[in-house]
Amino acid sequence: MNTVDDLIKINLDIKKDIRGDLLPIEFQKNLNINIQRSFFVFGKDNSVRGNHAHKKCNQFLCCISGICEINCDDGINKNKNILKDPSTILKIPNMIWSSQKYKAKNTILLVLCDLVYSEEDYIREYKKFIEYKKIHLKK
Repeated sequence: MNTVDDLIKINLDIKKDIRGDLLPIEFQKNLNINIQRSFFVFGKDNSVRGNHAHKKCNQFLCCISGICEINCDDGINKNKNILKDPSTILKIPNMIWSSQKYKAKNTILLVLCDLVYSEEDYIREYKKFIEYKKIHLKK
């Protein structure tokens, strides 16, 4: 079962030249993932989103504009990461409760997922998340 120690920050290489910067993401090479879904979240200043965990889905978060505070919780330990540079991606493995606080106006978060959307994969109540983890830790 995943813990906050399993969060991974992945730093990408920015290619720079006189024309500007290019930030490539090779999903297999850089993230070791087969992306099935991606979406952008346009957060309002000081709004909080997320507040859920996934049973199976792994997510990769990249703040492409602004500043986003990512709070993660494994039911025992907590972890906070600040994303503000698009060359840094945070991997949040399944069974980690997370929320995102949008700390600046015009913050945009890119989320990459290894599974397609399925409401059954979500745990949207923290109490149920803790219960689910306890049940599955015994197995």
